[in-house]
Amino acid sequence: MESKTITVCVIVGILGLAAAIAGFAAEATKVKKSQGRVVDDGYERYCEYPSSPAMGFAIGATVALVLARSIITSASGGCCSCCQTIPNLPAFARVCVVISWITTSVAVILFIAGAKLSTQKSLEMEVNGVYYCYTIRPGVFVGAGVMGLVGVLLAIAYYLFYVSAKNGTAKASGVERELEAPPVTDVKKPPVASRKH
Repeated sequence: MESKTITVCVIVGILGLAAAIAGFAAEATKVKKSQGRVVDDGYERYCEYPSSPAMGFAIGATVALVLARSIITSASGGCCSCCQTIPNLPAFARVCVVISWITTSVAVILFIAGAKLSTQKSLEMEVNGVYYCYTIRPGVFVGAGVMGLVGVLLAIAYYLFYVSAKNGTAKASGVERELEAPPVTDVKKPPVASRKH
């Protein structure tokens, strides 16, 4: 395996793992329902939340996923690489890249939505008329982290298939060129004898 291929896989893998870890960290540090406090200042009711690094983790995970997706996309021929006709590229590789795009996109949307909702200070009212502070549902950040990691792993799998198919095509075209080349003969022509008169 070439050093470029290994480098791309390692960098993208680290970014995917970082996004997953950030998702778990955001889930662990997000504001819980019991931590929100309803404040009534006489004019309106609003929520006060303790400070939480969940939003920072979510943004960091989003950046890591976007970087990983950008690196793998540029290394494997651009955005429409799955639509290109590449000989020897298995159909499974195309499935990997499509699912990778979907899972990565959903993960990024969940991270952004979670980051936005973690700063929201809205109230919700229960059936019995009691107000409580809105918090993000459990599992949003964890789900985003897992989906992001799966998307990155599928992108790496596609990239390895892509590199293998490209190398196979290059080797095959080199063999064809050798076969098409005219044979080289190293036969020495006999010297022409000069006629004496």
